[in-house]
Amino acid sequence: MNVAARLAQEIERFRLVMRQLLGGHDLAGVLDTVARAAAELTGGTSGHVSLAAASGAELHLAVATGVLAGLVGRTLPREGSMAGWVMEHDQPLLVNDLSQDPRAYAAVNQQLGFTRGLMVPLRSKGDVIGALGADSGADSRPFDAHDVELLERLGELAVLAIENAQQFEHLRAARAQLAAKNRELEDATLAKSSFVTNMSHELRTPLNSIIGFSELLTAGAAGPLTETQAEYLGTVVRNGRHLLGLINDLLDIAKVEAGRMELVFGPVDLRAMVAGVLKDLEGLLANRCLRIVQEISDDTLGVQADDLRIRQVLFNFVSNAIKFTPDRGEISVRALRTVAPLPLPAERAGDIATLAPRPAIWVAVGDTGPGIKPEDLGKLFQEFSQVDQSLARKSGGTGLGLALCKRFVELHGGTIGAESVYGHGSTFWFLLPVDGPVRHHAP
Repeated sequence: MNVAARLAQEIERFRLVMRQLLGGHDLAGVLDTVARAAAELTGGTSGHVSLAAASGAELHLAVATGVLAGLVGRTLPREGSMAGWVMEHDQPLLVNDLSQDPRAYAAVNQQLGFTRGLMVPLRSKGDVIGALGADSGADSRPFDAHDVELLERLGELAVLAIENAQQFEHLRAARAQLAAKNRELEDATLAKSSFVTNMSHELRTPLNSIIGFSELLTAGAAGPLTETQAEYLGTVVRNGRHLLGLINDLLDIAKVEAGRMELVFGPVDLRAMVAGVLKDLEGLLANRCLRIVQEISDDTLGVQADDLRIRQVLFNFVSNAIKFTPDRGEISVRALRTVAPLPLPAERAGDIATLAPRPAIWVAVGDTGPGIKPEDLGKLFQEFSQVDQSLARKSGGTGLGLALCKRFVELHGGTIGAESVYGHGSTFWFLLPVDGPVRHHAP
């Protein structure tokens, strides 16, 4: 074969090998491709790759073609083998008479009929991690310097492919481990949610009975009460209702976490909802000197939503504003139609949700209360998190209301937030898409 034809053949072989290596993610397959290419490029009868063990103290034959394939996995001596010498000296080794060179594995070479051997080091990030070689018998042409050059070039490609395959295997193992951990977390969450759900039901039955009989006693069903008795029963009723509210919130949280929160979507008029919530809270406002300001736009404020859950969010916002605003303060309720970037659900688990402009209704409740410190704003929508324990104790907060509000709004495909200037009041707001949440349908 003339030089031009041989060069063209080598270029084509390198092209095919590179395509195979770049597309290979399985380490065994990558090593097999490299070993076969080593034999074909040099005219050898067997190609092979030897790699250092993790400890670096041993070598093993990772892959081989031809008659050498039967020895794959065998440990190679550091002394008395070409692979050991190449790794020790970090230099190529070409031997055209293996029987006369002490650096060769004489017993095996004689058994397999090898008379010629060629080996080059494989380097990764400055360290020698193995050796790439080819062997042939007496009837083949001798190896030469050009073969050494070919094998070194192939070795460079091999190292890149090996590193890529190892990283892919590490990534695959990490993903499998993460998936297992996620399953464990899901199981734990379901177990916790089941426990909370069952306990909530068990607690609500006797608690409702306590509240009901206390109210009957307060109403005089068992006879007249003294002032002290009425006061004590009033305390029982108030604390019972507070505990019942906490249990209901826990039950809602458990349902959301377990994916069992069922929303009933339908047309909801937020203008009417604002009026209804303010009407329902007249009892809280009765003994307070507060100014209520409504700024409701003239636009249509209809959305597709679960009326009960969004009412719960708005009720929470307004009742909190009433609780934390001092007398002679001001509470504002604003609502308007707008277009805002809202999250679209990710196509696959683990993907980041994207934002898209959508018609939406913005609702905000402001107050002139004590405000929230900047470092505490991030705690607002976390379960059992209260930014001011003294105020929470005074107002009877549970630390679950805002967390539930966040869950409910996000289940609607909306977003929620708060702004505050410490010492000058706060504003809590939410955005709801007019058409309801975007849902991906199974193909």
